[in-house]
Amino acid sequence: MGMSTPVAALLGVLLVGGVMMIGIGAAPIHQLSTTQSTSLWTTVDKWFSRVPRRRRLHALTGLGMGALGYLVTGWAVLILIVPVLAVAVPALLAGPPRHDLDVMRALERWVRLVSGSASTGKSVIDAIRATRRQAPEVLAQPLTRMVARLDSRWNTQAALQGLADDLDSADADQVIAAIMMAAERGGTGATTTLDALAASLQERIRAYREIRAERAKPRVVVRQVSTIIAVVLTGACVLGREYLAPYHTGVGQVLLCGYAGLYLAGLVALSRRSKPRRRARILLRQESYHD
Repeated sequence: MGMSTPVAALLGVLLVGGVMMIGIGAAPIHQLSTTQSTSLWTTVDKWFSRVPRRRRLHALTGLGMGALGYLVTGWAVLILIVPVLAVAVPALLAGPPRHDLDVMRALERWVRLVSGSASTGKSVIDAIRATRRQAPEVLAQPLTRMVARLDSRWNTQAALQGLADDLDSADADQVIAAIMMAAERGGTGATTTLDALAASLQERIRAYREIRAERAKPRVVVRQVSTIIAVVLTGACVLGREYLAPYHTGVGQVLLCGYAGLYLAGLVALSRRSKPRRRARILLRQESYHD
């Protein structure tokens, strides 16, 4: 009877909190009243609305699993640990963004388009203008701004420098520097330079994919190990309560928090090591292009 009261209170809090969270996630932001809310509620509402939808789902799922774990084991600290792990672990074990790879693939396709157009006798700049609408989506807006600069009578080098600044990528800088040289040469030399550049990009893309695959291997292993640990701990909590009885004490609860913290620290170190370092650009940003 003594145990039923706190359990009932906990379930009531979780039920009310769950309904509120669902309401926040489902209702449009403009329908949420702020005039009748306290400043604290408004702050929480704004913060929660900025959290990505997937992360909200992970947090709510972790909260429910933590509450279930508390009901099974009596470890109140699970209500805190499980939601934190549910949010942090997927983020730390996720692969690095594919933006650099996408930019390189787009540049390789665009350079081939420009080379094909230049082979018909057009200059490099005229070829860029002619193929702008065929460029991959990643390059569409930067190329549109570049053509607008050219139409505003910026010189070729300044317009290409602006394109490099818009892309803000070390890989793009190398490509654009080569295009600057090709634009200066003109004639058949430009086409030869662009063809060689496209072939080089293709090799770099292949190498980049292999590097990504190698860097992903530790994350895959950690995911598998983490899944096995989670299954084993869940089984132990259900079937081996006597073995885990020391964790009912205050010291045991502190130790659980320490174990979770060490695990997250290891994942942070792994995440940092598996992500490529950002390389320095070779085409430095300029304050003014058309002077």
